Amino acid sequence: MSTTRESLELVHHHPGRLRVRAEVFRGEAELAGHVRDAVISLRGVTRCDHSARTGSLLIEYEPGLGEPDVILDAVATAAGICPVPEDALARSRAPALLAVGAVQELNAIAGELTGHRADLRSLVPAGLAALSAYSFITSSEHRLPRWDNLLWWSYSIFLNHHGDEIDSLAEERRRARTELRAPGAAHVTSAT
Repeated sequence: MSTTRESLELVHHHPGRLRVRAEVFRGEAELAGHVRDAVISLRGVTRCDHSARTGSLLIEYEPGLGEPDVILDAVATAAGICPVPEDALARSRAPALLAVGAVQELNAIAGELTGHRADLRSLVPAGLAALSAYSFITSSEHRLPRWDNLLWWSYSIFLNHHGDEIDSLAEERRRARTELRAPGAAHVTSAT
């Protein structure tokens, strides 16, 4: 496949998510499918969606596993177009890295203030749940989001950050119940 003069455009990037655009992707389902296959095979890439109307690709990857530079190069190569200019990715990283750094600093402060018993993964959902209760009690004020929205956000954030822990705990409990129900399971008795 020959490379055209067109360059891949980086629309936006933040860790875990890239959106790129090129004219060759407008209405080109076959080319987009070829690019999708090339990109989805890369380490850390979890999703690649094509919008024929806008000529864009949305690529999701796991930060730390997937490398944005490698993904962008693979898209350009598979599409036969010029890669994203080198400084585009660096320019898009700056605001995201500042935000991530600020949140990490806040998380460290929260950990120190609570004696390392809690972090933002727990404090933010707890704060939203408390705000939900306040919103429910003072429902005549319309400055806050509705209590049910706040409660849903609290639940969603908590589940998003603790889902693996919840799943492993549930699996341990299922395994323990299965072992107790298994025929011929040894029961330990203590002799007194």
